[in-house]
Amino acid sequence: MSGEIPVITVAFGAYGIPQGDVIECRVHLGCTKEVSSFELLLQNWDKKYSPGGIYPISVGMDGHIDIGRGNNVPQIITCRVEAVKYESTPTENYLRVSGRCWGERLFRRVVTKTYANKKGEEIIKDLLDYYVGLSHNRGGTELVEATDTTYVKLEYENTPVFDIIRYIAGSSDKQGVIGFDFRVAPDGKFEFFPRMSKTSAVSVSEKIEKSEYRKDIHRIRNKIYVYGAAEKSFPTDADEDGLTESLSYWTSNGSLSLDSMHVIEDGQTKYTDSYSICTTNTGGNEVWAHRALTPVKLKDQDGFKQIRFWLHWTRYESGTPSAAKVRLYTNESNYFEADILPLLGPQAQWQKITLRTDQPTWTATGSPTMESINGIRFIITHPIACLPVIRIDHLLFSDCRYAAMQEDANSQNSYGLRELTETDEELKSDNECLLRAKALLDYYKNPAEYLTVKSTVINYENTPLLPGDKIHVTLPNENIDADFRIESVEYHIDAKTQTLEITLELGRETPLLADYLYALRSKTESLSRYKAARLV
Repeated sequence: MSGEIPVITVAFGAYGIPQGDVIECRVHLGCTKEVSSFELLLQNWDKKYSPGGIYPISVGMDGHIDIGRGNNVPQIITCRVEAVKYESTPTENYLRVSGRCWGERLFRRVVTKTYANKKGEEIIKDLLDYYVGLSHNRGGTELVEATDTTYVKLEYENTPVFDIIRYIAGSSDKQGVIGFDFRVAPDGKFEFFPRMSKTSAVSVSEKIEKSEYRKDIHRIRNKIYVYGAAEKSFPTDADEDGLTESLSYWTSNGSLSLDSMHVIEDGQTKYTDSYSICTTNTGGNEVWAHRALTPVKLKDQDGFKQIRFWLHWTRYESGTPSAAKVRLYTNESNYFEADILPLLGPQAQWQKITLRTDQPTWTATGSPTMESINGIRFIITHPIACLPVIRIDHLLFSDCRYAAMQEDANSQNSYGLRELTETDEELKSDNECLLRAKALLDYYKNPAEYLTVKSTVINYENTPLLPGDKIHVTLPNENIDADFRIESVEYHIDAKTQTLEITLELGRETPLLADYLYALRSKTESLSRYKAARLV
């Protein structure tokens, strides 16, 4: 069976192409990183396929190519003609036809849209139904498989559909395993499925005629930092009031209470909280309120760069404070201090104050560190004892990137410490960053393994080899006996030698691998993505 002469059936539009006219055919099937493509070299006697000929082939035609042996000639690609080239001499005339599968539709449209609280598969189906026009149902079976990932918010402006689907495929997970593949199947249907979940029915045992196995450590990275959107804040409640709605962890040098006088709105933002923190010193000229914190970081990408709060001060009779400060404590003896006197505003009025932690407005006492701040103190001093009062409301730490770090000690011991940093504005939580970091680490911590195999005797009958499928390969001389993922397949028919050569590009992958084969290159896909401006 496997030694039978290859058979090819080609049709474009209403025209069938006789096998005798096919001189050479290459069909390259790809998934996730690329769509499939083809190139045909046809004999063009008597302008048969030229404009005005009896079977003119023109760009824009849809068609299909079927390749097999004997009576088994399955469809390999549903395609669209995108280029034709006529090559002629005084005695010979040829036509070169090339194009891509129906996956080329993924590149036609750009999307301006916001997806909020949508599962990965919901976004994919929306794109296919309303922008692409590719079917994702075969005989009543849904071909876009469910993910376990919900995207809180994705915003796009003039972004190609392919870029969005590739992002969803590379960041979605299923039962703890990150990474999906997608492809346009030979029948033109769109398939979206978890990585390594489909197994090829074809056996290549003892049929590999040529192989090339590659392994290198150049791309190893074993300590991964992933940063998401700079939208992280503390506390996280909707009223931004988790630190000032209770007396827990507050201390002062006077009486301390919850006060019903509080900020109820900030421009268009309406608050539904009930209290502010109030402290009164009945026997002195200085009043302070201190809030202890679980250590927070105020430097680097994963540190809070901004502190925002509302302050309201009063005193007995008229007069103004002589000093006003905010302190950030590493401990009681080591702290940073900033002068806020110019920001106070008049007596008995709420004033919104914003401080940057990454600007040189802080003076240090002792040896504090912005990497570990355990408390914040608000201090107002008056020239005389005057029954000073301060109220604090909506204390918020903000302007911080979501972040996570993952590392592998075994890889570091074997290959040395090798770091990788990635920033992705689409990651909206520390957990999303953690999933991404795990995925990147699991891929990059080990040497890359790639395998190229070629054969002219593989018999796939009616189940062609497809990219994204899992296949088992055994190479005794290289001590390989493992499952590999088919990254691409090329079917090459040469009419002169009457051979069908199949080339498989294979990759060996581990669980939790996301699709970041190109993560080390300079990224351009994010440039078309809309990033919402942050208001400060």
